[in-house]
Amino acid sequence: MGDRSIRIRAAATENHPRENSPRSASAAVPQGVKVKVLIAHGDAGSRYALREMAEDLSALGLEPIESAEGTATIELLTGDDVPALAVVDWDLPGVSGPELCRRVRAQRRTGSPYIILLAASEEQVGEALAAGADDCVHAAAGQHELQARLFAARRLGGMA
Repeated sequence: MGDRSIRIRAAATENHPRENSPRSASAAVPQGVKVKVLIAHGDAGSRYALREMAEDLSALGLEPIESAEGTATIELLTGDDVPALAVVDWDLPGVSGPELCRRVRAQRRTGSPYIILLAASEEQVGEALAAGADDCVHAAAGQHELQARLFAARRLGGMA
C-alpha cells in the first residue's frame, strides 16, 4: 500500500480513494467508544483529505469534526464539549497555529486537547512545541505518519 501525502494546499475533490487502515485488530477500541478529533484547516480540500484520513482509522473510534476558522476553533477547543484530539493548520484563518495553542493552553489548564500542529517547514517544530502543541507534523507528511501520530496520541492520552 503506497503512502498517500496529505496535500494541504490541494483543491477539493469529490473522489478520494480510501485506503484500509494499517492498524491491526489489537489496536481496535471497544465497540461504540468514540473519540472526537477536530480537524481545523482553512482549505476545504485539505479538511476533506484530513477527514477521510481520520475516518480511515475507524478501528480507533475517531469521530472527526471540522472547523475552517481560528475563532471557531478556539471556541471548540475551550468550550464544554472539547474534542480529545485536534489537528490544526499552522495558518488557520484568523489565528496562527502557535497563537491558537497559547490561547487554548491559557484558557484550559486541565482537560486540554492533544493538539497536533501542521507546520509548513521543519524549522517551525520548535516554535510549535514551545507554544503548547503536543506534536508537530510537516504538512507534507504522508497519511500513514499522521495516522501513526493520532494512534500514539490516543495511546499516550489514555483515551478509551
